[in-house]
Amino acid sequence: MGPAYRRVTGNRPFSRAIWEAQKRARIPVIVDIKPISPRDGNLLKQRKPADLARLVEQAGACALSVVTESRHFGGSIDVLREVTQSCSLPVLQKDFFTKPEQITESHEAGAGAFLIIMATTSDEIALNLYQQGRQLGMEAVVEIHTAEELQRALRLDPTIIGINNRDIRRLEMDAGDVRVTEALIPAVPEHIVTVSESSLQSRDDVQRAIRAGADAVLVGTAVLKADDLHSCLVDLTTF
Repeated sequence: MGPAYRRVTGNRPFSRAIWEAQKRARIPVIVDIKPISPRDGNLLKQRKPADLARLVEQAGACALSVVTESRHFGGSIDVLREVTQSCSLPVLQKDFFTKPEQITESHEAGAGAFLIIMATTSDEIALNLYQQGRQLGMEAVVEIHTAEELQRALRLDPTIIGINNRDIRRLEMDAGDVRVTEALIPAVPEHIVTVSESSLQSRDDVQRAIRAGADAVLVGTAVLKADDLHSCLVDLTTF
């Protein structure tokens, strides 16, 4: 597994959830609730986000993420509220944030963490978002896809780095896979929690990300499309 987390504090429930899953000798899996995938279409399939949140909590997910971007992914702040009110897991809000006020809205909707996407965010805006989150006691997952974005991200002194195996600028329609995590993770300082995101379709993909040094994985489509969600998650979280 990746190194034990060294920057856990009581007001950072998202990273603590990853650490606690590690302590239980489970692979920390963050389940991504994304209503629509540009690649795979409708992922909810008439299911309510609140019901999904309860199901994945029971099946052993350590945390949740909720995509709230509406144009391409079908999300909304209402979906976020529905999820945070329906389960006890810490929740990450994923969106293309540009203003500190959006982080305040995220906090008020119950999210414990929010996403900063370096591919679409200037250094100045990233810093403003990061500082607003810290003031609210939230944690930023700083997402990168390239070595250059990683170097920019490290200037924020983040507690969590997310490595997106696909290119968000192409709406994750590219053919990226876990090799992106394997290539970039050696350059992430060991004291930073690292999450491998996107294109993790199987137990083998998850195991490869963990062997490469990831502390956790973020999986959406594979779980939401599974015939048996509970069995799928149990399989993914087991070494």
